[in-house]
Amino acid sequence: MFKKSFLIIFSFLSATSFAQFGFERINSIDVIKAGVTQDFPWAGGMDFCQFSSIDLDFDGVEDLFVFDRTCDKVLTFLQKGGPGESNYEYAPQYESDFPADLHHWALLVDYNCDGKKDIFTYHIGAARVFMNTGDGLTENDFVLSEPLVRENTLGGEAPLYLSPADIPAVVDVDGDTDLDILAFGVSGTTVYYFKNLSQELYENCDSLEFERKNECWGRFKEDISSNVVTLWDTLVSPCRDIDFDEPEGPHREIGVRQDRHAGSTVLGLEMDDSGVLDLILGDISYNSLTMLLNTGDEVNANSGMDSQDNSFPSTSVSVDLPIFPAAYHVDINNDGIRDLVVSPNSKVGSENVESVWSYINEGADLDPDFIYEQTDFLQEEMIEVGTSSLPVFFDHNGDGLKDLLVSSFGQYDTETENLNSKIAYYENVGTAEAPIFEFITDDYQDISTLEIGENLTFYPTFGDLDGDGDEDMILGEFLGYCYYMENTGGAGSPAIFNTFILLLDSDGAPIIQSTYCYPSLVDIDRDGDSDLVIGRRSGKLQFLENIGVGPYNFEHITYDFGGIDVSGTATEGFAVPQFVDVDGEYQLLVGSKRGYVFYFDDIDDNLDGTFHLVDSIVDDLNIGTYSAPAVTNINNNNRVEMVLGNRRGGVALYQSAPTSNISLVEYSNEDEISIYPNPAANNVTINLGTIGSNELKHTQINVSSISGKLLTIITPHANSFSIDLRQFAKGVYLVHIIDDHKIITKKLIIE
Repeated sequence: MFKKSFLIIFSFLSATSFAQFGFERINSIDVIKAGVTQDFPWAGGMDFCQFSSIDLDFDGVEDLFVFDRTCDKVLTFLQKGGPGESNYEYAPQYESDFPADLHHWALLVDYNCDGKKDIFTYHIGAARVFMNTGDGLTENDFVLSEPLVRENTLGGEAPLYLSPADIPAVVDVDGDTDLDILAFGVSGTTVYYFKNLSQELYENCDSLEFERKNECWGRFKEDISSNVVTLWDTLVSPCRDIDFDEPEGPHREIGVRQDRHAGSTVLGLEMDDSGVLDLILGDISYNSLTMLLNTGDEVNANSGMDSQDNSFPSTSVSVDLPIFPAAYHVDINNDGIRDLVVSPNSKVGSENVESVWSYINEGADLDPDFIYEQTDFLQEEMIEVGTSSLPVFFDHNGDGLKDLLVSSFGQYDTETENLNSKIAYYENVGTAEAPIFEFITDDYQDISTLEIGENLTFYPTFGDLDGDGDEDMILGEFLGYCYYMENTGGAGSPAIFNTFILLLDSDGAPIIQSTYCYPSLVDIDRDGDSDLVIGRRSGKLQFLENIGVGPYNFEHITYDFGGIDVSGTATEGFAVPQFVDVDGEYQLLVGSKRGYVFYFDDIDDNLDGTFHLVDSIVDDLNIGTYSAPAVTNINNNNRVEMVLGNRRGGVALYQSAPTSNISLVEYSNEDEISIYPNPAANNVTINLGTIGSNELKHTQINVSSISGKLLTIITPHANSFSIDLRQFAKGVYLVHIIDDHKIITKKLIIE
């Protein structure tokens, strides 16, 4: 009885979908640039990054942890090169090992001397620390060990001040193996030295007991309004030799402070193997680094900086990164000697395409000789268009293959110091079954030179709007207007767009609601012409029906199409819509400012109603804020591919489950049945509620992948039981509770 019922129900289930597209990240479609196949084109971009080393896969080789403060995103790269080789592989599977709420800055250091990298990160005017509690052999696992780092000063305890705009140096200043902190103080003109007393108090290095040892470490002062450094300008209180030895003396009564210097970055390292740290400083308003050499040869002797290099490294190609460069000391070529990586410590207003400079250390680790290597370290291997990527599929040359266009909010122009929107064009040079994208230009059709709007946030959509057999363009832009660009190339020929006019509605009025405009041409009412749906900054959709006969004529219908609003509790949503036709029914994916992708169905025959929200976090995808999906089937299989843009200016590539499994909601959503914890790690508990013993005998639990592949079958013998999850990889799974009468489907996330 049960087996027959199960087969009927399971057959129904596989013909339906499971409330998800079942997207999985792939890197299997090649991208070629300048004749070279990129190693990880779909990594998602990099703008303003911080770098630390960590062994991610426990092979004894230091890999790379990257924290992009553009949208507080962790990226992880495995070092696959031999000794002296830099050969990185993007490995997003390790990103979930790190806490999800890191922000402003995050540095990996081993503070408790157990051989595992811990995390120092900004928190409420200070820092917090996550301890690595992994086994050191198979996993890195981080637990909050210090919610707010504190210091002893003025006879009491207070949060150890660290600016969200700065980068501190977390380093062993005094050579006793515990980690101290060097950072600019509240005034922002001198460096404070916070000594860790772990060794002195406990004779080990596993504690974080900081004392403010000195307020003018290095005995220099940075100008309040520039990056000018004055050496030996701190010889009076609170920086005299006697003050250094008496941390609780009267010099701590400092009077009125100056206005804070806007921002600085600090890297502590040895440049001359003297045993005393030197410094490399970056400043928020300048494009160069300053290196300060310490005259001392004994730690904790209050020695001062004696010389400076204001165009560091002047012995090679000097750093020139507008604005606010920050330097990081990591081994990037696997030779056991740390190199130098430099990136802007900004979120705006700096280089955002070639924003990661690398220098190879051809000297010793403690006596380095940094030699310039490149300006686009890691970025050269990925699609990177600047700030905020907006992908769109379009057959430019009429060969029947979908090409890829990737627009940006803006690329930094070093001459004007402004952002300019461009559209990168990647031609599909593969086949219908095996696409390959080749970079052609970063300024498709020279659109950036046409002086459209503010030349920011170009977003194109395509459709035949004049009935001549080729696809025309509607281009949205920053000010919120749309522009019509006729394709004069002709059907089956490469597109030509060289003129534009302001797009008006059927009443002759400009189509505008607010700034930002993300248009999508789709025959939403299935009457044979292209209607216009526009994603707006508000997080809502505007709908204009095409009522034209032949030429387009858009009639404004509503600013609240489908009742959609992806802003959540925020005031902005930045909705980017993408309609997908699955077996004759429209599904809708909408990108959002928060970075998640929303999923709606119940669209056909419901254009005046409210669309059904299936999921507000499709497959838990979030590669960065300002998500922008582009979806199509580019290899003629029964799956769709999605290219997802984000604030960092790159794109990620995903493949869906078989299209026959897309778009249905959970069959039942009964509250009695619960799965916890969810997300889970090693074990999960399933509670079947008040189900009776007789019904329990006819119940079966199936666990399947998001694509519908059956992985295991469980026959429950109690209403509540646990499942060992160590047999499963991290990801999204479906748990089906099946009896003779119904199926209840629940989503389970294993992390």
